[in-house]
Amino acid sequence: MKIKNFLFITIFILLLSPVFVFAQEEGDKEEIEDKQEEIEKYEKKIRDLQSKEKTLVNEIQYLDDQMTLAQLKIQQSSAKIEKTRKEIESLSDDIDELKTRIDKLVVSITYQEDVLMSRVRERYKSRNDSMVMLFGSETLGKMIQKIEYLQAMERYDKKLLQEMKDTKDAYSNQKRLFEDKKSEVEDLKKSLEIEKANLDAYKGSLEDRKNERQKLMEMTQNDEKKYQQLLEDARKELNQIVGAVSVLKNTKAAKVDKGDVIGVQGSTGYSFGDHLHFGVYRYSSFDDIDGWDWYYSNYVDPSKVLKNKTVYWDTGCEGSRNKSTGSGDWAWPMSDPMITQGYGYTCWSNRYYGGNPHPAYDMAGPIGSPVYAVEDGEAYSCRNCLGDGGNGVFIFHDDNYMTVYWHLK
Repeated sequence: MKIKNFLFITIFILLLSPVFVFAQEEGDKEEIEDKQEEIEKYEKKIRDLQSKEKTLVNEIQYLDDQMTLAQLKIQQSSAKIEKTRKEIESLSDDIDELKTRIDKLVVSITYQEDVLMSRVRERYKSRNDSMVMLFGSETLGKMIQKIEYLQAMERYDKKLLQEMKDTKDAYSNQKRLFEDKKSEVEDLKKSLEIEKANLDAYKGSLEDRKNERQKLMEMTQNDEKKYQQLLEDARKELNQIVGAVSVLKNTKAAKVDKGDVIGVQGSTGYSFGDHLHFGVYRYSSFDDIDGWDWYYSNYVDPSKVLKNKTVYWDTGCEGSRNKSTGSGDWAWPMSDPMITQGYGYTCWSNRYYGGNPHPAYDMAGPIGSPVYAVEDGEAYSCRNCLGDGGNGVFIFHDDNYMTVYWHLK
């Protein structure tokens, strides 16, 4: 009976223990869900702002909402991490404690089975002795009493043996259940690492938006007219580069070799400052270029063709840092440039290019830095060819590549 009582109490504790953590888990879940509602609200607010007129006020509000959104995601991610840690800690404690209990119970039950089996063997020995008594000096009455006693004990022992076997099977199943819990812990650990990475990304996003806002304020000096002028300059830069093609296709090309100086970094045309706009396209000649759509067609990520190089990035869209860039075999167009705007969808492309990607690298070196041809090719030079002060070079290379160098002196 003591063993059965012990088993009942143990099982009761196993079933009851999750109740104590349920309320705490519900609280964590509600916190995460509340943050999700706020996140969705700000995501909608940001989408609405993107469709509004491009003004400095709207742009600042957009960045402020982006920062609030990043902060909410940080809070939600932190809550998820804390919740997951609690779940791992709770499961780990339960697994260790209950596995020990289960192992001890299995040992105890196995021992009891051995004892009961020993008693069964003794009963059969007593039964054989009873057969001897049938022909011995014992009275028939005593023999019958002994046989009835043995039969009663046999029935009791069999019943107890079956109960203990059932208990052992039940705890073996529970042991397998806790092996599954161990797998659950491993899954939670993987989720924890993913959420930690998410948290780092959200923190980085918050810092990037802060930098972006500061850079915007520096460029505009909180002046709407200056902001609108930047928008207009961006549109003119696009029209200038695209328009140069119509003039250059009627001029003669000059042969250039890889590493030849083709110009000097400048701010000619419509530029936000002294820098080089460097683009890569898949065109074999001007005959492949038709109309005004080519600028946002067939462009190539410059990092795919340039040699690997550690370059300092200071784009205003992200934290300034050195970054390994490039996986191709072309030389860089500048010796030691700083990337001021990356390729693809950047914070500036969304702001100044109507949501189109930035199909180039913007890079800058010291004042007067030379610009080099990245590969051998046929070069077409625009020296104020549109009469608006813009200077640049288009070079056609083997394998149907074209490179663009703009804002040269």
